[in-house]
Amino acid sequence: MRLKCAVVANSIFVVGARGIPDVEGGAEKNAERLFPLLVQRGWAVTLAGIRDNLHASHYRGVRLVGVPRSRLLRTDKLLYYVVAVWIMFRHRPALVHLQGLGAAIMLWAYKLAGARTVVRYGSADYLLPKWGWIGKCGFRLAEFQLRFADAVIAVTPALADRLARRGIRRNVHVIPNAIDAPEDFDNLADIQLPSKPYVLAVGRMTAQKNVERLVQGFNLFAKDHQDIMLVIAGGVDDPAYLAGLMPYLNDRIMLPGRLPRSALGALYRHASVYVNASIHEGCSNAVMEAMSWRTPVLISDIPENRDFGLHDHHYFDPLCPQALAQALAQALSRRDDFIVDNARFLRWHEVADRTSAIYGALGLVPMGTAN
Repeated sequence: MRLKCAVVANSIFVVGARGIPDVEGGAEKNAERLFPLLVQRGWAVTLAGIRDNLHASHYRGVRLVGVPRSRLLRTDKLLYYVVAVWIMFRHRPALVHLQGLGAAIMLWAYKLAGARTVVRYGSADYLLPKWGWIGKCGFRLAEFQLRFADAVIAVTPALADRLARRGIRRNVHVIPNAIDAPEDFDNLADIQLPSKPYVLAVGRMTAQKNVERLVQGFNLFAKDHQDIMLVIAGGVDDPAYLAGLMPYLNDRIMLPGRLPRSALGALYRHASVYVNASIHEGCSNAVMEAMSWRTPVLISDIPENRDFGLHDHHYFDPLCPQALAQALAQALSRRDDFIVDNARFLRWHEVADRTSAIYGALGLVPMGTAN
């Protein structure tokens, strides 16, 4: 059934980003950069986030609506997804923009309500080892529903190929994440930089980010390089995983915890090399941020990272700590060869233009362009 009440033709309702600004996560970073730019292009955007992560009623023109936090079935998002459907009925948007695969678990409800739907497909979450069979089944059900979305935005060609193998190709567009401008990282307060040169990794302390092998590889490298440290900036979602890392940690490994995104610029700027060791990714925002600061980069050899199109020497086997140790030695001995020309990548205004074009193709009209 379609909503009978009037729908504003430029209204967008966003679900799947837990909050903006400065909330850790790829969907959140994408939302923080993208939706204020869409507001500038005439779209009326409301974002439903988890209440603890929202500290104002608006962010750069984006209206923010809070949902209570819950840890139902080991996730803070399940209740959030359900309540968001109820909020959608109250707001009656012309289009629902789902910021991740998990949010698409409720795609059927938005379609029954008559809303147009766009889904950002940032990763195949069911591949993550942390999810049990119930979680994996939920993500696979969400992925199956993508064939019914009005549009799907895959952030890498590898993810678009994954959908194509499942018969989902008609409605799929590829729009990667973008390079940041230095002014997007304007808060340099309270950042304790190491006194020695350091290797940097940014991301949550999870098995997906492959932190155990990252630390093992660094320790192998550090045996012959006594003057360098490892900094891993990210929150701890699973204390048990961190406990398993304790035997590998030492005084040359610094864990500053979760930092505001706007405060990361100093860490990127002064890092000797940035490392992404993930065994599963989408289009890593942290890698894009490192390239924005012209930090030398090393990244794991997985299909989604290969979509960056970098030279072979940037890649290493994420399952082999010895390979990472060797890659670190090479990168630190010739740092200029590991700096990426970021002119090849999109800027956020281009991501906004492409997203706005998808909305327009679905019959929506931004404010100020109606005939």
